[in-house]
Amino acid sequence: MFLIKKVSEISGVSVRTLHHYDEIGLLSPKKHENGYRYYSEDDMSFLQMILFYKYLGFPLKQIKELLKQEDSEILHHLKKQLVLMQKEKQKLLTLIDTLEKTIESRERRITMSTKEKFKGFTYQDNEKYKQKAIDLYGKEVIEESVKKQKGREQEIADGFNNIFFAISDNMSKGLKATSKENTELAKKLHKHICEYSFDCSADVFSSIGYGYVKNPEFKDNMDKFGEGMAQYLCDAIQQYVKEI
Repeated sequence: MFLIKKVSEISGVSVRTLHHYDEIGLLSPKKHENGYRYYSEDDMSFLQMILFYKYLGFPLKQIKELLKQEDSEILHHLKKQLVLMQKEKQKLLTLIDTLEKTIESRERRITMSTKEKFKGFTYQDNEKYKQKAIDLYGKEVIEESVKKQKGREQEIADGFNNIFFAISDNMSKGLKATSKENTELAKKLHKHICEYSFDCSADVFSSIGYGYVKNPEFKDNMDKFGEGMAQYLCDAIQQYVKEI
């Protein structure tokens, strides 16, 4: 059994945060008659899982739901977290490789292609982005998208990114956002969303285009492909919708 101060020392979680976890029912150790909290080995294992999920970007409310499920055996969660961590590891290795190449290109004055600069980044690579999508389009829509993409996430993300890279290249070349080349790419994007995310009407696709500009998270993500990309893509989408 561990007192709260010792738990804080071992885990690196502040006493205040541990009190908060207790208050919200996320991690509630036994309280003895003297008022002290005593953490068991199971409590420590739960805390470990909480920290893993936090590292992976899950909000506390969602972590609480995950750990309350009927199959919330420790081994089940550890295996699930291992899969998530392995995916995170691969992302980090790719980003490290991209960073090393960027440093080398600067030092040796070698030009990197736009695509190389963003290898390892995806258009939706964190829980915050996913939660914002749920807020905007509804939980059922996003859950349908997740089901369609299961096991093919990176392949499908690469498909979306290839469209974004192509539009970004057109922007770099000075083509108008409303050009035929870009409306064709917008059509391809629309088809990709329908096939791998959800049945997206023209009106909803138009709203998605405006969302790239109006929503700060979406805009920041899209502008990684080039300054002004969010607005440029939005204009291409609106032109495509106008023509269909």
